[in-house]
Amino acid sequence: MIIKRKEKKKTAVFMTCMLAFMSLAMLTGCGGTKEEEGSIDSLDPAKYVTLGEYKGLVIEGTDTTVSDGDVEKNIQDTLDSHGGLKEVTGRAAQMGDTVNIDYVGTRDGVAFDGGTGNYDLELGSGSFIDGFEEGVVGMNVGDEKDLPLTFPEDYHSEELAGANVVFHVTVNSISEPTSPELTDEFVQGLDNEAQTVDEYRELVRKQLTEQKEFSAKSDDQAELLQMAVDNAQCDESKLPKWLVDQKTEEYKTSTASFVNQYGVTLDDYLEQSGKDQDTFNAEAEEYGKTKAKNDLVILAIAKAEGLEVTDQEKEDYYVDYAASYNTNVEDMKKAIPEDELKMFMLQQKVMDLLYENAKIG
Repeated sequence: MIIKRKEKKKTAVFMTCMLAFMSLAMLTGCGGTKEEEGSIDSLDPAKYVTLGEYKGLVIEGTDTTVSDGDVEKNIQDTLDSHGGLKEVTGRAAQMGDTVNIDYVGTRDGVAFDGGTGNYDLELGSGSFIDGFEEGVVGMNVGDEKDLPLTFPEDYHSEELAGANVVFHVTVNSISEPTSPELTDEFVQGLDNEAQTVDEYRELVRKQLTEQKEFSAKSDDQAELLQMAVDNAQCDESKLPKWLVDQKTEEYKTSTASFVNQYGVTLDDYLEQSGKDQDTFNAEAEEYGKTKAKNDLVILAIAKAEGLEVTDQEKEDYYVDYAASYNTNVEDMKKAIPEDELKMFMLQQKVMDLLYENAKIG
């Protein structure tokens, strides 16, 4: 349907996700390829990094308080997810309503392709171009109205980009969202152990608290690891080249793979980001050096503390991970090379050690 707002190739979405994705890549090292020149077992971290302080680190910690408002919002979201739409009469359309409309779009008095149709439009969803949904607000069932609007300059149709048009809109029906009442009966129909409203509120609070505590611990561990890396001394010019090259290529491959999931090529991503290939290559190399230093610090702490990953631990991880993704172990081993898994598991052990020995709060 041509009058929907242009998605701009989903740039805003994938750029936001890109930051999270690359942060995860920095943490896990997933997505790289194992080179023949070396492996983590062949590295002597003491040749490249000198550890600084990594025990007794002090951080403020992440707030894990769950407010009554948090609980009620979660409950309302659940109620809304079990709700529906109820047709209303006797009032005008307002934001949040779903209106069934007929519309005809014209440019200089002539209907344009894709500008005519019937649609159930949720007002406030941003589905149509700016001004359309706002123009429908206040209309009653049976009302007709002309909406003079302008398509965005960057609209995906070159013929309509920046064009002044008029939409003739007819409202056929107005519906408002409805949610069930929070009752013991409703609670008993949910997939949990709560039987009453009071029990359900306590369960929601417990679940939200656990989620916040899990997230807070992950954030705190990441902060502690970064502090340990920052406290370590390292001459970047002496980092093992094969490791830096491996991590640099990891950045490039992960970035291309990620943006491709959004139907965007790497060239498109660079253009939309305002970067040229040289800038991207420099970013990838910087990532390679940073990630190489991170891994070496992790290896150094693991060696200093006698932390190891056993063959059984790796095998158990493959089995559990394969089960969670409903695939077989051999495919999982191909997807996650042993070196990468070992590095990831060592990192988890190191972060646990840093967390257990930190002063938090």
